[in-house]
Amino acid sequence: ELKDRISKFQRPLTDWKKVTFKDRGSNFQDVIEPDKINIIDYLELADDFYKVGGQIKSIFDKLNKGIALIALQKKIGSELARGGDFTMEKSRLYITLSRDNLCKIIKAKNWVSPIAKPTGKQRKYVLLHGCEFLTRSTWQTEGQTNEQDN
Repeated sequence: ELKDRISKFQRPLTDWKKVTFKDRGSNFQDVIEPDKINIIDYLELADDFYKVGGQIKSIFDKLNKGIALIALQKKIGSELARGGDFTMEKSRLYITLSRDNLCKIIKAKNWVSPIAKPTGKQRKYVLLHGCEFLTRSTWQTEGQTNEQDN
């Protein structure tokens, strides 16, 4: 399954030898590399969704110079992941993707420009092969439209 998924990226399979993949369904904090990029696809919750905040904090506490990209599921039509506000407490950047191909920045702690607030910005996209994002609009505030002819 992993080979099938990574073969969809337009990179030689040999490039992936630099990446360490770990099969894990819980206790992600135990395998966090504190000074590297850690990708958790995805942090699954079956019940007690409010507990996700504690799980994310455990991951956060293991980081030093590294980062953790944590994918969470969200209820259809909801803006936040299951666990609501608890999922945002430790995040520096919180982005949601919706079924109507809308990417939205819910929270951004570190801005490129002190006057260009990214929170609330959104853009349309198309996902190809489950791994390639093509933009269909520029970043804009909710309500604006300028879909591109990509």
